[in-house]
Amino acid sequence: MKGAYCKLFKYCSICGRLKHNSKFASNGRDRSKRKSYCHECKYFKRKGSKNIFDIQTLENSNITVGVKYKSQKRLFYRVPYEDAVRMVTERTAGIVNPTLIHLFNSKRTFKSMVLERDEYICNYCKGFGNTIDHLIPKSKGGKTTFSNCVCACEKCNKEKGNLSIKEFLNNQAIK
Repeated sequence: MKGAYCKLFKYCSICGRLKHNSKFASNGRDRSKRKSYCHECKYFKRKGSKNIFDIQTLENSNITVGVKYKSQKRLFYRVPYEDAVRMVTERTAGIVNPTLIHLFNSKRTFKSMVLERDEYICNYCKGFGNTIDHLIPKSKGGKTTFSNCVCACEKCNKEKGNLSIKEFLNNQAIK
């Protein structure tokens, strides 16, 4: 049961995503009373960021992306301004300051979010899907974003390979 009165799931007050109760920061020793924001947004709460999705605050230059892993290791890399804006508008990252954004999820959580979004249904054959496929292949300049990735079964994913959607669908119609 997911909803307003569910005790297992609730919405984060900062990023607005529905998450399991254990993904929220606790109030010290009393773990039954959790804070209104999730572990990923705890960083923004500490920094005092007001609106982490307002792209007007970003500088029009290369932006640094920070990723924090479960092992407490941090990785920083730079992306063009357009990629940073896309990540923030898709809500996969939040703005820390005008030159730094923080990525919310790793590859594993990204894959599970895409599969849950598509309800584990293959985008091509409507069967059970357990892999993600890039609509515009990475070899042809496609990015790993929510708008470019869909759920696919292993068979369709292998058959599509690095073909575009039109080429793949034309091949399917011929068969």
